[in-house]
Amino acid sequence: MQIASAKNCCFKFLHNQLGIDQSIQQMANKGMEKVMITEEDLAQQFNLIIEHTHPQVWKLLSQCYVKVIVPHPHLTRVNIKTCIRHAKYIGIYCPDRLISGVLEQKKLLKEVAEYLGLVEVVCLNANHLMRDPLSNLKQTYPQLWLDLLWIVTQEK
Repeated sequence: MQIASAKNCCFKFLHNQLGIDQSIQQMANKGMEKVMITEEDLAQQFNLIIEHTHPQVWKLLSQCYVKVIVPHPHLTRVNIKTCIRHAKYIGIYCPDRLISGVLEQKKLLKEVAEYLGLVEVVCLNANHLMRDPLSNLKQTYPQLWLDLLWIVTQEK
């Protein structure tokens, strides 16, 4: 029942709170043909929808790091049946204490992600990523490393 209402909640929220119809009309009036939505915008929209439509899930998600991930083309498989070009998905980096609660809500989160045009929700344990001795996350993505360090060290 909770999952079935996810699309309706998203639709109502976007139209009522964000004024999607008005925004589309304004863009059409200005003659804008293409509007670029960044990964950060998608992550913010995802968080905003969860916050307003599912406050209990938001209590968990607000303590996690949510990021839209676009796999590099050379990392996707060549087989046409399994390759989705430029498919974006939501990565939710959770501390140890929250990972099980977020995984319980994964179906709901996936419904919201699909509504935004994303293909999957992936939950990652931030504690394990930070403790991995073979990880080069700190050198490769220092901002992500700092964000993960922040959520791992928070107590609640």
